[in-house]
Amino acid sequence: MQTSFWKNLTRFVFLILLQGLVLEHIDLPANLHCMVYPVAILLLPFQTSASGVLLAGFLAGLCVDLICQVPGLNAASATFMAFVRVVYMRLDNRHDTGRDNDLSGTPLPGQMGWGGFVGYALWTVFLFHLAYFFLDASSFKNIFYTLYLSIGSSLLCFVCVLLAVTLFKPKANTR
Repeated sequence: MQTSFWKNLTRFVFLILLQGLVLEHIDLPANLHCMVYPVAILLLPFQTSASGVLLAGFLAGLCVDLICQVPGLNAASATFMAFVRVVYMRLDNRHDTGRDNDLSGTPLPGQMGWGGFVGYALWTVFLFHLAYFFLDASSFKNIFYTLYLSIGSSLLCFVCVLLAVTLFKPKANTR
């Protein structure tokens, strides 16, 4: 339990610093944004309470906002993503009675299966970006451009999620 806490805290701090100090200063083509700090919220352990997930989402977003000097945009979007994660996990566990509901791990493809993980990651990341870009636009005037930014940045973030879970997957216990 302690090892898991420190591992998650290290990932949390690393991704927030990477986002705020490096990725915020990189201009990507077509105005897309590479956001990796949502990975910290995605990979919180299953047994994290709903209030803990919401608090982690808010703190992650607030830290990025403070580093990037953006008033509340990331905090609101990350808190919304944390809420979506909580709802998704509750719905997934309630409807998937055939799966072993061992909630001791982290939401990774090894625990959820690749199909379950891809669905979970795509929906939460897309809804995060949708909230982020609609809050940033503050209107529905350019709805198609906002949707374009949401979809493009979501796909970019999803590639980062896949890289993170394949490059840094936990080692199997060998005896």
